[in-house]
Amino acid sequence: MALPSDREVVAMQLLPQVFGYWQSPGHLHGFVTPLCHEDGPVGEGTALVLGMLLAERNWHAEHCRELLLCAAATGYLNAELCGRQLGPCMRTVGIGMSQVSSALEDVARRGAHREVWEIMRGLLPVFLPAADERAHSGHTRALEFAADASRWAGARGAIPEVGAIAARNGSSGLVRAARRLHDHLVRT
Repeated sequence: MALPSDREVVAMQLLPQVFGYWQSPGHLHGFVTPLCHEDGPVGEGTALVLGMLLAERNWHAEHCRELLLCAAATGYLNAELCGRQLGPCMRTVGIGMSQVSSALEDVARRGAHREVWEIMRGLLPVFLPAADERAHSGHTRALEFAADASRWAGARGAIPEVGAIAARNGSSGLVRAARRLHDHLVRT
């Protein structure tokens, strides 16, 4: 009998539990904690499982944020991939941006500024509304938080999806937030 000891294999095995328990506070970290003690490559599964930690609520959220910080500190957090995996989950399973930004702000306050920015850099292209989609307040909050995170990390480099929103006519909150972020990212 072979037991999985590779981080990505373990993460892929955890996905059904992560999606089955993410709305039940207190269960998610119990499944993810062993992942921090594995070796091996980091891929889509690991990124998704770590991204879902940002959805944890109540007093268990603290432990989940510690796990995310541990992943950042030990170098196995692929933050941009984590954001790319989290974005579609936010669109489909109802994870709110206020929940995610609160978690990310806490992680950044503890010193992971660059990782928080990289998560947002990965999240924005897959989370923001396309030209034919209706925007909601979570999209505006994501852009506002990303603007703050980009300043904390000293980030530069345009994100095409943000630039497209910034180039729109109008002065909605979404467009203003996109312009603020885009202007910061392209400033030399």
